Amino acid sequence: MQKKIFLYIFGITAFLGLVLGGGFFANEVRLKIIQGPEKNQLAAKLNPLNLSALDKLFGEKTSNLGTSAMPNAAAPTTPNMPAPTETVPPAPTETVPSDPKTNPKADLPVPAEESGSFSFAILGDTQRFDPVKNDGGFQLAVKNIREKNVGVVMTEGDLLGNCDGKSGCEKKLGEWKTVLGDLSAKTYALMGNHDRSGGGKADALWQKFFELPENGPEGYKELAYSFDFQNSHFVVLNSEKPKEHVIDKAQRDWLEKDLRDIQKDNKFVFFHEPAYPVSSKIGESLDAEKSDRDALWQILKDQKVTAVFNGHEHIASRKKIDGVTQFIFGNTDSFDHDLPKADAAEYSYQGQHYGIVEVKGKEVTVNVYSTDGEVLDSFKLPS
Repeated sequence: MQKKIFLYIFGITAFLGLVLGGGFFANEVRLKIIQGPEKNQLAAKLNPLNLSALDKLFGEKTSNLGTSAMPNAAAPTTPNMPAPTETVPPAPTETVPSDPKTNPKADLPVPAEESGSFSFAILGDTQRFDPVKNDGGFQLAVKNIREKNVGVVMTEGDLLGNCDGKSGCEKKLGEWKTVLGDLSAKTYALMGNHDRSGGGKADALWQKFFELPENGPEGYKELAYSFDFQNSHFVVLNSEKPKEHVIDKAQRDWLEKDLRDIQKDNKFVFFHEPAYPVSSKIGESLDAEKSDRDALWQILKDQKVTAVFNGHEHIASRKKIDGVTQFIFGNTDSFDHDLPKADAAEYSYQGQHYGIVEVKGKEVTVNVYSTDGEVLDSFKLPS
């Protein structure tokens, strides 16, 4: 009888061992398949459930042994979720207009913290440049300007000695652009009297060759225009159309509206022939048509223009008229004109030169450089 009882208990124990062993084995297989936080949570649920059968049979807390012995039988845990991150927006930017009717050249964003602090270059007459030379005035000026990392390059007209609007002129313009190299992308061309010797044909070639803003008065597509760069407004006028020595009423009416509507710290105006020549071009500039000249200057004065820049006279000079300062940059690669008579100008220089204008908010410094890079004069505006 005792033998039968022993065999009976042994059989039950063996059976329970097989059941429990198979359960543990199945759980481990499932836990190996499941990864991450779900694995630990499932282990905590499964292992104590299987061991509770032993508790009922033997009255012992064997489930505690099971959960402590098995590495996967951990208490339920809260998954470690990554802390939410805050995306920092990029610094605000001021984008220079890229519409071909406003400004086709400056289409790169300007960091807002740099807005209002930049420089631009001014090239005077280059009509005598030799494309073969490496040490001509034009080439030397371009080399020095490139090193200064300017934002804009302005010209003062008379790029060439003449332009009849035919293939020879187009070839010469191509050579002029080649000298500029990578600076041509930020250069704004202005027409001088020698650039328009071919009249309407020269106009058509100019419009074909250059890519300039088209927002000027009717009939002056890419011959008169304006654009913005950072905190400053630039205006280009044509002193050669419909004839020399005049900024006509169509341009003046457009100019007055253009300046009145703009909200910028600085307003710079460019045209080839000076309103108030001081040397060899007296009587051959805008002073030849005094009523038109005076009407133009009144607009510049009323609209509080920061400065006016011209070429035509082959010198560098500075003169203030009725509160508006006129700067002449007339010889980057040409021949010399005579210096003005005493007291005709506040400053003058004879020799090849170019300009660098530094802008810091409303403070503007106009620098005259010789083409070999020497600073000849520095003048701060407003004065």
